[in-house]
Amino acid sequence: MRHSSIDLLRGFIMICMALDHASVFIGRVHFSEFWGVQFIPYPDGFWWFTRFISHLCAPGFFLLMGMSIVLFAQNRTSKNWSFGQIRNYFLRRALVILGCMYLLEFPAWGFGNYFSTVHTDHPIPGYYEGGFLLPSTVLMGLALCMMIGAFLWRCSKWILLAISILSFALSTWYIEIADPSIAYNPLMHFFIVPGLSKGAICLYPIIPWLGITSFGMFLAILMSENTISFYSHCLKIGLGFVGMFFLLRFLEIGNFQMNDYSTWIEFFTLIKYPPSLSFAFLTVGINLILLHIFSKSFGRPWLRPLLVFGQTAMFFYIVHLYIYALLGIPFPTGAAIWLLYIIWILGLIPLYYMCQWFLNFQKSKSASSFWRYI
Repeated sequence: MRHSSIDLLRGFIMICMALDHASVFIGRVHFSEFWGVQFIPYPDGFWWFTRFISHLCAPGFFLLMGMSIVLFAQNRTSKNWSFGQIRNYFLRRALVILGCMYLLEFPAWGFGNYFSTVHTDHPIPGYYEGGFLLPSTVLMGLALCMMIGAFLWRCSKWILLAISILSFALSTWYIEIADPSIAYNPLMHFFIVPGLSKGAICLYPIIPWLGITSFGMFLAILMSENTISFYSHCLKIGLGFVGMFFLLRFLEIGNFQMNDYSTWIEFFTLIKYPPSLSFAFLTVGINLILLHIFSKSFGRPWLRPLLVFGQTAMFFYIVHLYIYALLGIPFPTGAAIWLLYIIWILGLIPLYYMCQWFLNFQKSKSASSFWRYI
């Protein structure tokens, strides 16, 4: 059984992600909020907002994936699937996600960036001396956390909440003492320290993002216990998280090496790689508030595109990269921000019809079909 509020929220953050990637391919402007290195500031409030709204995406993806893992497992358990069948389903789906990253996503980034004449070097912790390089994107983080979630979904909600707390405690402690000039072992990059080394460049290490995934699993158990009161709990938790964000920022803690601020843009400049406490509290909090809002909005015709996008997220992810890469060809030096927004909206129109087609195609396939994994 699908939950429309989850699909609506996922669809909303998909279009926010599309704006962020349109910024790369059309505006030729992007930002990377890494720990421990000099940050390239936002030119103005419009570019800040364009990037800020996309901050909801990655936490939303991991949060909703955690919820979906538990809800899917509960549904299949009621249909007499064994633990092994459910585990293997998630492991296979994670492998499909990794395959999409290497075979479909990476060529899209290469194609889109090929036409750019703007080359901005964003500082990344660590260093690269040549040789083998294993890159990763959010898809790898999602796939690896899904693999772990395949074994965790039977845990109690309190164990899952403890995993969330401990993962952020460990990540925060380690990054505070880490040296950004060191190229760590590639495994360290994939587990806890985003950055660059001879063997890897990692943006989404497992430990902190697993914390958001397990929190989503915790929420799904709350939902299954009492669906009626769940969304009011989401609103309360979300508002509490946003309040914690403001407290941390006023105290100038919880944002790694970028704690101080002198303007409102700097106040909302948050470390995403890895997610700082300030970043996590604000973005997860807003996502939970939106989940509450969408729970009250189901059935409204104008939300149909969000529902379709949310039900075809993987397909949307791959296809939107190629659409905006193509739309960006006439703008090798970038487009003004107002034009970027117009092209972003225009790009969503063919995306809707393509996603609607794929959704109908997917529903025509059996539950065991490969297309159900996308």
